[in-house]
Amino acid sequence: MHADPSGITNDRARVTAIEDGHVVLATGPSQMPVRLPVEDVPDGTEVGTWLVLELQLTPPLVLGIDEELSATRRDG
Repeated sequence: MHADPSGITNDRARVTAIEDGHVVLATGPSQMPVRLPVEDVPDGTEVGTWLVLELQLTPPLVLGIDEELSATRRDG
């Protein structure tokens, strides 16, 4: 899958905030925000974590943490 310059692809999203029992994700090339309940994301998810998503479902299904992308792009 081709990534745009931000590094966000259609199946990856970066956690931008954790608030009020929800994680806020930047998804897709437009970085559209998506809120998911904290219990729907893997343990260890924090701001800056990159998640692997199945975006064909509503709400998106979190498949796991992209450990490599999270380690290399933690600040981005």
